[in-house]
Amino acid sequence: MTNELLKKNADLLKMGTIETAKEAERSVVDIETLQHTNQQLISTLDEVLNIQREGAQKRRAAEAELGRIEGELKQKLLELRN
Repeated sequence: MTNELLKKNADLLKMGTIETAKEAERSVVDIETLQHTNQQLISTLDEVLNIQREGAQKRRAAEAELGRIEGELKQKLLELRN
């Protein structure tokens, strides 16, 4: 019984030591995780930039339409004045 217990403990010690060494040599963050994070950040920036561009384009179109509407109103007021 004692011999078997010593052998099992030695085997467990070996496996535990090897696993500990592997984990100690492993980076804290996997490179795949960093690549994924980087790609997601780039994608987010691209999408936000597109949203801002679309918003600016819509604002310019709305300003132009507002100018046209204002011009119609001014024209009608001038007609009524005369």
